[in-house]
Amino acid sequence: MKLGIRQFVISMLAALVAIAIVIYLANNAAAVGRMPLSLRALGLSAAIIAAMVAVYPLNALFSGKPGPYLLFVCIPSVVPGLVYYLLLLPQQAGEGLVATQLRSELISERSSNGFVEVGFNYPIFTPTITITNRELFTREVNVFLRITDSNNEENLFRAVRSRIPGVSLSVESTVQGMLSENAGFVFLPIAIPPVRTVEGKVVFIISNLNDGTTFSDALGRAYQASFELRDPATAALLYQFQLNHM
Repeated sequence: MKLGIRQFVISMLAALVAIAIVIYLANNAAAVGRMPLSLRALGLSAAIIAAMVAVYPLNALFSGKPGPYLLFVCIPSVVPGLVYYLLLLPQQAGEGLVATQLRSELISERSSNGFVEVGFNYPIFTPTITITNRELFTREVNVFLRITDSNNEENLFRAVRSRIPGVSLSVESTVQGMLSENAGFVFLPIAIPPVRTVEGKVVFIISNLNDGTTFSDALGRAYQASFELRDPATAALLYQFQLNHM
């Protein structure tokens, strides 16, 4: 099949549009999850139509018949995306968040292997957690660690944030700067796309205890130790789950 220059250019442009939309949807799940369902369906439909336009010259059955091709091929091809976003996804979605702890790791100056060498004795507790968003839209959460001893005295720790107010150097900003180069760590607020699970290491600076050994002992003596997921805007408690001792 011989392609004219104009037809070839249109096909290439359509293919680029389809690829660009698919890459954006795949790499920006949290941003896409904030959009209305109809807009998400429209984005996927645009990618499908662009792909159909790109391969139009290869369809000998509709050669020279762009009208019928649009009517009988392009338009029906967007139906699955509409069905998924407007019918199937709402049925799959539930309510709220679910989280669990998978592993516990501790970084101190004596065991950091160069990770944390900033001249302070605070241990860095980096538990690996998973958070599942069962809802239709992206949720953002802050993660806290609450330790309650037998005297009912509490220590509350907030995980390290991605953006730290102020311009002066702090322990939090120093740790965030060093650990943010590692893709395994996540910082507050954590965005969880709809009907997705996010896994990563949250970072707690245990600033009111002396070292890693003391922190481990404190966990052993704790009456209760748990993680809390809270709304960044309202501080409302969204989910709570127990810490697995180290």
